[in-house]
Amino acid sequence: MRVAGPGIFRGMPTDPPADAQARLEAALPAALERIRQTPGVLGALWCGSAARGEANAHSDLDFHVLVEGDRRWRANYVVDGVPVEAFHNPARKVRAMFAAAQGDTITMFAEGRTVLPHPELDALTAEARALHAAGPAPRAPTGQERFRLIEEVMDARALADAGDPLHVLLACRAAELALEGLFGVRGWWRVKPQRWLPTLQERDPDAAHDLRTLLTTPDAGARQAALEALAVRVTGDLTYQEGGSEPVSVP
Repeated sequence: MRVAGPGIFRGMPTDPPADAQARLEAALPAALERIRQTPGVLGALWCGSAARGEANAHSDLDFHVLVEGDRRWRANYVVDGVPVEAFHNPARKVRAMFAAAQGDTITMFAEGRTVLPHPELDALTAEARALHAAGPAPRAPTGQERFRLIEEVMDARALADAGDPLHVLLACRAAELALEGLFGVRGWWRVKPQRWLPTLQERDPDAAHDLRTLLTTPDAGARQAALEALAVRVTGDLTYQEGGSEPVSVP
C-alpha cells in the first residue's frame, strides 16, 4: 500500500519554517500596496506570527489598519498566493478596545511592526506597549467559573479511573478552562493556544511542565494528575462550594 506523503492534499503548503517566513515576506509589498489603495487609510501595523519572524507553513499575513472616519471592517484576500487578513479601525475605536482591556488588540498593537507610518499610529502603539507591559488586573474566577472547572476535572477523573480513551478529549477541554483561568488569576494577557507553552515556560515553568505532560503522556493517571495541578492553580483546591446565579424573570 502506498502511503500518502505531505502535501498530497491540494493547496496544503509544505514549506519548512524558514521558507514559509520568506514566502510571506515576499508577499508583503503587494499586500501593503493593496492596503494603501484602500480609501481612508492612515497607517498600518504588520501583526501576528509572520511579523514576529515565527511563520509556519499555515501562517497568513495579519494587519491592523488605522483608518479615517467612523466605520470599521475586516477584509480577507489572497496576494501572491498568501492569505491576508486586515482589521480596519478608526483611532477612537482602537482606544475603546484598549479601555475594554481587549488583550488581543492590545497585544497586536504592542507587538506589531509599523509598515505604513502615521503619528496617530505611533501614539496608539506606545499606549498599547504600556498597557501590555502592565498587564490586566488579576481576576479570580467567579463561583460559577470555579464550579464549571472543577466539574470538568471530575468528569475527566471518572474517565481516567475507568480507563476510557475519551479521557484525552475531556482532559484537554478542562485544561483549556484551567489555562483561561490561570491567565486571569495571574494578571497575564491571554494568548492564542499556539503560544500557551512558550508563555508558561517563560512565566511559570512548573505549569508549562504540567501542560506538556497532559498533552504528551500516554498514561491517563499522569495526564489527570497534570490536569488537576493546573486546575488547583486557579481554584485553590478541588472542593465544591455553595453558589449559584441570582433568580431572573422568565419572559
